[in-house]
Amino acid sequence: MASTGVLLFDGASRKRALVWLSKTYPEHSLSPLLYDTQFEALGDVGPILLDADEGSLLQKAWFQGSPDLQYAVWLKTEKGLPELYTSLRRRLRVYSPDGREFWLRLADSRPLLRASEAKVQWPEGFWHGVSEVWLQRHGRAFKAWENQTPEHDCTCSAEDINAQITLEWPLLEALAQENESSQEAAL
Repeated sequence: MASTGVLLFDGASRKRALVWLSKTYPEHSLSPLLYDTQFEALGDVGPILLDADEGSLLQKAWFQGSPDLQYAVWLKTEKGLPELYTSLRRRLRVYSPDGREFWLRLADSRPLLRASEAKVQWPEGFWHGVSEVWLQRHGRAFKAWENQTPEHDCTCSAEDINAQITLEWPLLEALAQENESSQEAAL
């Protein structure tokens, strides 16, 4: 199967994100990760997964630094959208080493960018189905992480979004740092 890609878009980054995405990129399917969960009411502001194959209009717009997509995350994958959808949902909630549970903002590149700059690593099997994670820095796309074993999954197959993965403190601290220009918490 040829390499494909998906875009993770943070619905909270734009008012009426689903409507805007469907009008701006009508040829790309939208899959809000919180739909069909107890958090479905937040589906419009939660992470939204879109198919964005290499060479597609959406992928090109993101790689060209579209300001509307600057905080989205592009993932290179060989998995189909339904399989990647369920895999990513299992990664929205994580544990800290002391057992506390956090929501992970996978669709907001700013915390991920801080983790990339801190050169911290994800647990093996975290990026199941994903061979490359791409972010934007100053309007330019760059490969933040490469996953040599995208077939490895450190979670149990489940339809719910309960936390299954423990992230180590250096990664959590990098994700949670506050940006100087923003008071938003990363987790």
